[in-house]
Amino acid sequence: MSDSTDQSSLDEKYFVDHLVYNCPFCNRRHVRYNLKGYSTFDWSNEKLCYVYFAQCHSCGKDSMHLSYEPIVENMYIQNRSGQGFSGFRFKQDVDIDEAIFYSVPTSFLVLDERIPAIIRELITEAESSRKLNLLTGASACARKAIYEFLLLEKAEGDYYEDKIKSLKAKFPSVDAELFDVLGHIQDMTSDKVHEQSWPKWSSKNLTLIIETLKAILHEVYVVPRERSKRSGKIRELLEDVRGRGKKTS
Repeated sequence: MSDSTDQSSLDEKYFVDHLVYNCPFCNRRHVRYNLKGYSTFDWSNEKLCYVYFAQCHSCGKDSMHLSYEPIVENMYIQNRSGQGFSGFRFKQDVDIDEAIFYSVPTSFLVLDERIPAIIRELITEAESSRKLNLLTGASACARKAIYEFLLLEKAEGDYYEDKIKSLKAKFPSVDAELFDVLGHIQDMTSDKVHEQSWPKWSSKNLTLIIETLKAILHEVYVVPRERSKRSGKIRELLEDVRGRGKKTS
């Protein structure tokens, strides 16, 4: 039986509700935001598009969000100083993430700068293209990101599956199932991405591949450095305690 009190899925959303979201800039989760403004433009002769700007209460940065739906309501807002003013916010009965089809940044969690820039850029482009349903371009960028990862980490082997297996052995602390997901991509067989090898993946497959790659990259490039940083702080505290002990002895 699943734990009904487990709300960890909210950490994966961009907008938790009409008041709280996960900030894509300062990476704070469940922080308050406000809609700084919104506008509309003609997406086509028949379709209107709404542009919403959300501002983080913590870092003050603005993110942009596109939707085909009018999902705001007028309200009376009280700011942090206690003063009230008329404004608007997202409707309370709307799944905001479902109503929005494109955001900048594309994800609430901006890729860590410790991940190589060339891979970050390709993943960002893949996510942006997937959001706009440009699946061929998104698939090409996702493939290229995987190949760049293999090159940077000097993956060994003559074939794609062999290269993935070599990285699986190189990084035993990473969940092996993550590498297995990448290893089972059927059309990743060439050492280089060729135009004729760019059949588009479905949106669900793209999401799985991109999120799997992001999880691996986080474990390879971010977690070890965070661990080292925490260990360094512990050593500093330990040295401080030892130093104080010598002074009092």
